[in-house]
Amino acid sequence: MSRFARRLLHRFIPSHFHNPVGLARRLLRTGDPAALFAMESALLGLVATPLDMLLQIPEQRKYRAASSPVQPLLFICGAPRTGTTLVEQVLIRYLPFAFINNLTSVFPRAPLTANRIFRPRPREREGSFHNFYGKTIGFAAPNDALHLWDRWLGSDRTKVRTSLTPSEQQDMRRFFGALEQLYSKPIVAKNNNLNACASLVADVFERAFFICMNRDPRYLAQSQLRARLDIHGRSDVPYGLALQPDPESASGAVVEDICRQVLYHQQLAREQQERIGPERFWIVDYEAFCRNPSVLVDAVATKVLGQPCPDDARQLSPFTISNSVRIDPAQFHEIETTLERLVSSAPPLYVPAV
Repeated sequence: MSRFARRLLHRFIPSHFHNPVGLARRLLRTGDPAALFAMESALLGLVATPLDMLLQIPEQRKYRAASSPVQPLLFICGAPRTGTTLVEQVLIRYLPFAFINNLTSVFPRAPLTANRIFRPRPREREGSFHNFYGKTIGFAAPNDALHLWDRWLGSDRTKVRTSLTPSEQQDMRRFFGALEQLYSKPIVAKNNNLNACASLVADVFERAFFICMNRDPRYLAQSQLRARLDIHGRSDVPYGLALQPDPESASGAVVEDICRQVLYHQQLAREQQERIGPERFWIVDYEAFCRNPSVLVDAVATKVLGQPCPDDARQLSPFTISNSVRIDPAQFHEIETTLERLVSSAPPLYVPAV
């Protein structure tokens, strides 16, 4: 595939893909409606590129006229496969948040102008909490908007930014300010990789809060293994941010690599919470959220939005916790023993009550 084609596809396909044809084949085999919708959106985005380029002229005018947001912003982050998409979907359902939708992936250069023109409305099935590796169904449904975050954090999504330029900070303020003006609501947005650089965003927005999802490391490691196979078709390519391979690990030690990746994300969460403070950077346990999701909705309503939790949110039913052995039991046991060995020297993860 040519370099130009890869740059073009990068707007629509996650940057960690290695074989787009193989990825498409695997997605088709799943038959999952969210996976199929993501493929349809990618194709539509390629077709809409000329219109997208035209619409970026009024889009840029909106950015130049926008000021920094005045209402709170909530960013959801955490290692992939920790429930970040579910949390965003629940908060959008029950609280008055604006968010970045799937239409923006079709018009990555002019996302706000496209939404002004087309005004996508939720379809009935968009009311569900279904997603496929973070992909949702329908143009009005939430999108992780990595194509937009690339503007400020860079297009190499496997690297961690340690600083933002003044221009990147200004562009970020203008975008979220224009987004707030479009919907006249506080904003919730998701980017898993912010668990590595949330402090950079916190410096840009004084009223920004962060929810960083945490999950039982055994089942997160299992889910990461399955994600590598589902997305990359091979287990030795990381899914999401990962450490460089340990030179002391045996060649092909996939389980060791995945367990180190899981612990790396816990380390990132600790570091960001220390920099920002637990009042603005919450580490939320996935299992606790699923058992009683209304606790987090109430915390966001009262502590972020400064309003009472809606009555229907207080009656939220528990979600099924996806923590069961779904791989070969011997391999799952290897995950357990490897984590026990690696975690013995790691500090505990602080999970404050919210």
